[in-house]
Amino acid sequence: MKRTERRKKRYSENGRYLFFIVAALLCFAYIGYGAYDLQVSKGQEYADEAGVSGVKTISVKGLRGMITDRNSVILARSEMIYNVTFQRTNSENTESDYRAFTRSILDTIDILESYGVSINATTPLQFNEETGLWEMNFGSGISESATAARETLYRKNNYITNTEKYPDAESIYLKMCERYYLVEYTDAEGKVIAPVERNLDRDTTLKVIAVYNKMQENLFNSLPIVIATDVPFAAVSEIEGRSMALRGMGVQVGEKRVYPHGSLAASIIGYTGAIQNYEYFLSDLKPQGYALSDHIGQAGVEESMESWLTACISERQGSRVVEKDNTGKITRELSYQEPSDGNNVKLTIDVNYQQAAERAIADNVNAIRDEQELKMTNGEWLEQNRESIDYRNWEKYPIKLAETGMLLVMDVDNGDLLASAQYPSYDLNAMIAGGKAAQEVNTDTRNLTSHLAIQGRYEPGSIFKMVTGLAALTNHEVTGFTTSTKISDGGRFMAYTKNEEDAPKCWTNYPQSHQDQTIVEGLSNSCNYFFYTLGSMLYGTGADGLSEQQLLYKYAAQIGLTSKTGIQLPQEGRSIVGNQQNMYDPTVPLDEQVTLLPTIVANSIKKLISEFGAGYGIEYDTARLDKTIKLLMDMAIESNSDDWVANARPILMSELNMTRDMVMKAALMSNLWVALNNIKWGGSQEIQMAIGQSITLLTPMAVVRYVGALAEGNVWNVNIIDSIISPEGEVLTQYAPSLFGTLEDSIQYLPKIQEGMRGVVDESGTATRYFRDWKYDADVWIMGKTGTSQVTEGGVKIDLENNAWFVCLAPQEDPKIAVVSCVPHGYAGAQATRAVRDFVGWYLDETNKVVENLELPAGNQLAP
Repeated sequence: MKRTERRKKRYSENGRYLFFIVAALLCFAYIGYGAYDLQVSKGQEYADEAGVSGVKTISVKGLRGMITDRNSVILARSEMIYNVTFQRTNSENTESDYRAFTRSILDTIDILESYGVSINATTPLQFNEETGLWEMNFGSGISESATAARETLYRKNNYITNTEKYPDAESIYLKMCERYYLVEYTDAEGKVIAPVERNLDRDTTLKVIAVYNKMQENLFNSLPIVIATDVPFAAVSEIEGRSMALRGMGVQVGEKRVYPHGSLAASIIGYTGAIQNYEYFLSDLKPQGYALSDHIGQAGVEESMESWLTACISERQGSRVVEKDNTGKITRELSYQEPSDGNNVKLTIDVNYQQAAERAIADNVNAIRDEQELKMTNGEWLEQNRESIDYRNWEKYPIKLAETGMLLVMDVDNGDLLASAQYPSYDLNAMIAGGKAAQEVNTDTRNLTSHLAIQGRYEPGSIFKMVTGLAALTNHEVTGFTTSTKISDGGRFMAYTKNEEDAPKCWTNYPQSHQDQTIVEGLSNSCNYFFYTLGSMLYGTGADGLSEQQLLYKYAAQIGLTSKTGIQLPQEGRSIVGNQQNMYDPTVPLDEQVTLLPTIVANSIKKLISEFGAGYGIEYDTARLDKTIKLLMDMAIESNSDDWVANARPILMSELNMTRDMVMKAALMSNLWVALNNIKWGGSQEIQMAIGQSITLLTPMAVVRYVGALAEGNVWNVNIIDSIISPEGEVLTQYAPSLFGTLEDSIQYLPKIQEGMRGVVDESGTATRYFRDWKYDADVWIMGKTGTSQVTEGGVKIDLENNAWFVCLAPQEDPKIAVVSCVPHGYAGAQATRAVRDFVGWYLDETNKVVENLELPAGNQLAP
């Protein structure tokens, strides 16, 4: 019995021991889990909340890829530089913290400026010297709503959202000065608070505020901000040497984009810059791994090939795992994963071709400008243009002379762009440096950063005549036109008007010199009457009796003039070739039409009707008037011109409540008919298009593709990218030539077109005098075409303002290159020949070089 009790007692004691052991183990497990959760699972989260960084993983980025020419000459590269950084954590917000940071910022500014380095931070706060008032400047050219949104964000970032307490820029500025101890002030308790440093000038004060503002914008990143870039090593050494005293300051290795050739091929290469569109960053860039502080391509190849060049996307980034103290300074590196550099982009551009092209177009533009300025002082010229000079409002429409120009060179065998010169160019390094240098580029009235070869659109003039000739020959079953057909200049072309004064005529005053012309002589003489006739042959009506057949438009589309060229560059514009849809499309709102012509016509009709109504004491509602005008314009397209007056009357009566007496007034209806006629495509517009006028506007890039097609009938997609090459040298992508289409039905006629182009530069051609002193025989080596398109400014045409074109194929026997020169406001097409002449001369020099035979030693004779 006693043994049983002792056994029970022992079991009871053992159970208690076991219970305590299990309980203890569970407690230790719980504590261990808690410690793990605290330090590992949520350690980073708690550290961030406490202002202690702890273990951090920092992304590491390689260098942006290079851009080279076709021979691997470097056009853009990145190099390592030193940047000065600043960091303040969210928990460092006491008076002593701010005083230490402000002292640090002031001392760092002094160090940097002693080495000629400026602070790379700005604030919207600025003092207007003229008004003596403080302002908030968030940039020019932005809407009121965008300005308001930016101010709201600025206030939120800087904890000054109380608009009653801080209603204006001055109150915000004073609050910033107090918060960062930049001025002496009295606090709420009446205590005088001394500044970190007395008698700071306004500029220095704003620099300190700018650094704090930039830090506040990026506080959520828990990363330092860059406040100075490309800092000399001596300045870096001084800052590092004083690191204990310069709280929050640090030095990072950064990246700087360098363009070794400065302004060479600037419009092609483009440049990089900071991310400016925050919404675009959030939607497109951030998901790829970009940080808001990264730079991206802003123009040219830098922009279009961003995904290949960048080292900022996630898969190319490396990482550093580091320990940081509670001030954000790195105390230890735990691991490192090396990043990958961006890929290299090789262009089809040849640096030698590009340099020669840029010299040629610069000389050409300046020569034209000199001649124009001389012409303006010529008494005979002044007398010839007296009427136009007296009529024009010169204050509103100043004279436009040659100041820009383009010269493009394309390989006709594959569509590779070999050179694309634009004058004037600009130094790409200025855009990287920013500041005054970049401002001068951006404010230049010649729009230096616009890529005119793909964004500028100009009337082609007579360089369009090869399109018209091929269209007429190819559609010979409709036109009846063949290579043996002869056309004589008959003076005024009366097919579409009964008024002889309104009828167009050829440029020559001697029509007898343009008799019995085939397509060859028509091109060589650039006879307008000849091509009016072809345009009339091509024009006709469709099965509905209203719409024209558009044979000329369709052929222009076949040769690539209504489509983009496919070049791998951003913001390429599409050329416009005349037809009803491009003149006025009734299915499209006025503000979405291809050209401004419909808007101009609508405004003229609005003025006409408003003034007419005012004579009756009537003021029309704007919305109703706009609706009426649209109905009238749509009616004009859907009916014959003979019915316009009858069809317009019920529209005016029903929509504007005009009386029958009002709509019977000839003054209203005849002027309305004239206005509507400006948006109705017809035979008179078709013949103007046949000589490259009307509403036809072409980009120089589209023109060089079209001219290249005249060599063998291949219409190429223009290519500027040769290949993509990895940092290790592996070819990742090789861009193959790509055909847009072929002129299969026209190839048999190309020899005649080329023969006509040869005649342009021979002894009797329109460009003869510009090739007389050339060291090569023009009629042996090249074939070309001049083009002059008239420009109307302020309702007046002055010849000096005409656009000038010259296009050519070279060499003549076996064309290898298409060359296009375009000089807006270049006076006359023949004037644009200089650039082509100089470039092709250089090209022939290069291709005709002969390496002399050298006597080489016999094999192994040089061996020791």
